[in-house]
Amino acid sequence: MVIRRLQKVGASTFTVALPKEWVIARGLGPKSEIDLQILDDGNIRISTLSSAKRREKEITIKPKEEDAGFLIRRVLAAYIAGYDIIKIDLSELELNLEGREKLRKTVKYKMAGAEIIEESTNGITVQIILRPYEFPLNKILLRMTDLTHNMILDICKALISKNRDILLDVIERDDDVDKLYFMGSRWLTGIMEEAGSPIDYDIKKGREVLEYRLIFRHVERVADHVCKIAAKLLDLIDILDEEVLSEIREELERSGRAFVKSINSIGGKNINEANKTIHEARAVVKNSEEIVDRISKNTDERRMGALVIIADSIKRIAEYGIGISEIVFNLSIES
Repeated sequence: MVIRRLQKVGASTFTVALPKEWVIARGLGPKSEIDLQILDDGNIRISTLSSAKRREKEITIKPKEEDAGFLIRRVLAAYIAGYDIIKIDLSELELNLEGREKLRKTVKYKMAGAEIIEESTNGITVQIILRPYEFPLNKILLRMTDLTHNMILDICKALISKNRDILLDVIERDDDVDKLYFMGSRWLTGIMEEAGSPIDYDIKKGREVLEYRLIFRHVERVADHVCKIAAKLLDLIDILDEEVLSEIREELERSGRAFVKSINSIGGKNINEANKTIHEARAVVKNSEEIVDRISKNTDERRMGALVIIADSIKRIAEYGIGISEIVFNLSIES
């Protein structure tokens, strides 16, 4: 352990002498710049700019069998893990045209900031050039929420106009939410691996990472359930009674409002608002279960199966709103 005394220079500046051995070993001298990082526990980490600068992470994936789905999942895992260069070695395996197209679509529609910079029969190289300060976590979360809530609102419009094209568009937009989810997961992994300060990622404390990971996952799952509702309505929207469509719309609007309120309570860690949202969302959960009981009395078996899935998804959206609101309580204690 090396102990140094603080020295006051001028009216408001404090200095501390660095160990000579440390300075020489790192090739520093007068006017050299160093990096100071204030940690959650109040300590300060000192490092040279060369070591503080984030190094590019590279990984090579060598698939053993022609399974595009398996390969894509590995590529996405590498993206979330924070790798900047992802090389896919196909020297011992031929990936067919369909598999290559699926991979290209994954890079384009699921991996923000990623580009295929090299492609041949022997391999594919993907480079990620995105940096956290360009898309802070809070902005990603709000964008995911806006996209998901607009998907809900558009389904409600489709239930009135019976426009199937709107439903198809909602299903396609789920990819946009997934893309933001994977980006957010990548940033959260970066914080856990200390690839920069949490402040670089728009998080005040590193221990909030686990809570934010859950929030991102909840929002992504809400979008999945919205997509599921749209898919089921494609087969039902022209044959269901107006009364049933109206009931679905009203309950979906209520669950959507509860979901948005839960997200809005995160910013100020507003536990009073979060608590209100929990009660509102629980009412939606209860009513969604009652809807199934009411509809089942006057609906044939084929329609009933799809309606149960729709009602369950509406309930799940509200439940994820409850989950997010409960996380707000955790964040308020940690702040």
